[in-house]
Parts: sequence; C-alpha cells; structure tokens
Amino acid sequence: MAISYNTRIVTAVTSSITNDDEVIFSNVTSPSTLTLPSLSSGNKGRTYIIKDYSGNSRTNPITILPPGSKLIDNESFAIVNTPFGRVWITFDGVNWKTLAI
Repeated sequence: MAISYNTRIVTAVTSSITNDDEVIFSNVTSPSTLTLPSLSSGNKGRTYIIKDYSGNSRTNPITILPPGSKLIDNESFAIVNTPFGRVWITFDGVNWKTLAI
C-alpha cells in the first residue's frame, strides 16, 4: 500500500501554504518565509510537512509563521535551519504544534 501526498516545491522567498498542500519543499537561494493557512477548529489534525529541498537552510533559514495571533508551540514562529531539515506541523484546533524537527 502506497501513501501519496499532495506535494509542492516552493521557489518564492515568501509563500503561503494552502489547504491543499501536504508536503512543501522549500527550494530557495535566500532566507524564506512560509505562512500557514487560517484554519477553523473543524480542521483539527491538519498536518503539513515542510522540508529544506536544497540543503541550504543553514545559511538561508526557512521561517514558518502561523496566521494571525496563532502560535506554534507557544512561539510566534518555527524555523528550519539545518541542511535538508524538516518540520511536521499539526493544527490542534486552536494553535499549531510541531511533531518533529
């Protein structure tokens, strides 16, 4: 049994994650920012996997921002800054939680 994810490669320095995304590969040559979508409590459990596709995130970190006043693990952002690093982020119905970095 194979699992298939809706995957997108992002090449813009600033990009918004959509409700249709599941795996986001960031392939940029400078520091970048990805903004998570606004979700309602009915979207509890929605998960995104964000990965440094190019291996350059040590010098070009990927900053992940929650929408509005939401938080990621009680912080205003998460960051991927290790080569080929990744983060899994899940919406708990109120805020965002990281599952792995």
